[in-house]
Amino acid sequence: MPTDAFLNDNLDRALDATKRGAMDRRDFLGLLATVAAGALVGSGRAAEAASKALTVANFGGDAVKAFEAAWTGPFAATSGATVTIDGAGPLPGNIKKMVDEKNVVWDVSDGDGFYALQLGAQNLVEKIDYSVVKKDQLYDWNAYEHGVGNYVYSYVLAYRKSKYPTPPKSWADFLDVKKFPGKRTLWKWFMGMPEPLLLGSGVPKDKLYPIDMDKVVKAVKSLGDNLVLWDSGGSSQQVFLDKEVDMGVIWHTRATVLEKDTGGDVTWTWADHILTPGAWVVPKGGKDTKLAMEFIASTQDPAKQVKLLDMLGNGPANPKTVALLTDEQKRKNPTSHLDTAVIRDEKWYAEKYDDAVGVWLDAIAK
Repeated sequence: MPTDAFLNDNLDRALDATKRGAMDRRDFLGLLATVAAGALVGSGRAAEAASKALTVANFGGDAVKAFEAAWTGPFAATSGATVTIDGAGPLPGNIKKMVDEKNVVWDVSDGDGFYALQLGAQNLVEKIDYSVVKKDQLYDWNAYEHGVGNYVYSYVLAYRKSKYPTPPKSWADFLDVKKFPGKRTLWKWFMGMPEPLLLGSGVPKDKLYPIDMDKVVKAVKSLGDNLVLWDSGGSSQQVFLDKEVDMGVIWHTRATVLEKDTGGDVTWTWADHILTPGAWVVPKGGKDTKLAMEFIASTQDPAKQVKLLDMLGNGPANPKTVALLTDEQKRKNPTSHLDTAVIRDEKWYAEKYDDAVGVWLDAIAK
């Protein structure tokens, strides 16, 4: 592509991204500076930039639009790369299959923190290049050898205020079906569920790991017919909207939406919330590992992490972001409530999840 055509194409894409809300004014102005500098560069350099391409995998739904607005749109515009989001759901098994078959179509993949540990141990993902990614812009619990924090979310106790004038304040209250009668909900797929059940059973925070699955099974069975399972983020909201349940362990992102959708009747507590790090991983055999690391580094920008918080509710992985938040943003942000958090042990999940989930599914089977 001729130099002027390449630059005009980048500018057109930036204008389109701005109209769609995928780029803010600051990023657009930054691109103008890039275009001005690019006008002095030869056509060979432009052709090289035009050939850059990146595919980012996430879990689909609203996350596609939010990732595009906060991260991939601005990076595409400023780097000149073509960036695509694949919302098919990047489970570890999918990444393993791609690498094993030498058909890697995801250059950067979203996932839980334990993905980085699990996949790294199998030599399926690249080591993070911390000369490009800034380690000082991470918490000590979301910087891994084979993965790096991208956002944070929490499992919280959500409840209906009209049902409980005296609200539940702890995981012990969640398990107390006499003092707090009514149906309650847990996630079918186990992650983030054993911790509330153990805490509610009296296990101290510093004794949670390794998870005692016998105690978990006993606690979940104690709920009996009061238990309703959710199997997706949408269903965790719907069981509240349909008034099928009155309290539950759900993602904080869904609790904030429920608060809005119910006029404040459904709310949540940050007491002993189970804080969970999300992470970027880079599958081995991708098209451009260097570009992948540059993209990851770009997502560490505090302003971009604030945008993701506003759009999707996910908390910032960069601790420097917290100081930029308004009081309302802090109210909804997990990392603004670290004093009451239980940080999930990703090492335990990496090593034990596959076995533990089978025990869990047997326990919740009717």
